[in-house]
Amino acid sequence: MKEGKQRHNLTKTGLRIIGILLALGGLACTIIGSIDLFTAISEGEGLPKRFFLLMIGLPMLTIGVAMLIFGFRREIGTYLKDETMPVAIEAGKEFAPAAAALAAAANPAAQNAAAENVCPKCGAKNPAALHFCEMCGTPLTKTCPACGKSVRADAAFCGHCGKKV
Repeated sequence: MKEGKQRHNLTKTGLRIIGILLALGGLACTIIGSIDLFTAISEGEGLPKRFFLLMIGLPMLTIGVAMLIFGFRREIGTYLKDETMPVAIEAGKEFAPAAAALAAAANPAAQNAAAENVCPKCGAKNPAALHFCEMCGTPLTKTCPACGKSVRADAAFCGHCGKKV
């Protein structure tokens, strides 16, 4: 296993060295070829003499950069993780209340369980689905005379039609 790790590290080092050499060589060839191309075009000389360097330099530059990316892949990943995770954690903290509210809104059973009617006589808390207090038997709801819907016994106005109860 130690031999495999050494071989892996040697491969990464080789990718880094060869990648730097290819990238720098490709960059130099690309610059020289580009300068020669634009000089020939601007002076109207016809075909540039060192244009082949541009055709050699671009692939060399691309291959060199790809080798560098593979050689530094772990370091790049660690850097990205260290930069991204604090932002993701902060966004998650800001998003959590909205997600909890959305989950609660999607679960009507939880809404009904959380809703309570307080008895107007004894003050006991009763589940919203009940019509009479579990402690003293006082009616918790009454019927709206305007629309016929059930409203809390202590309501002054109907929550369905808005009329005075």
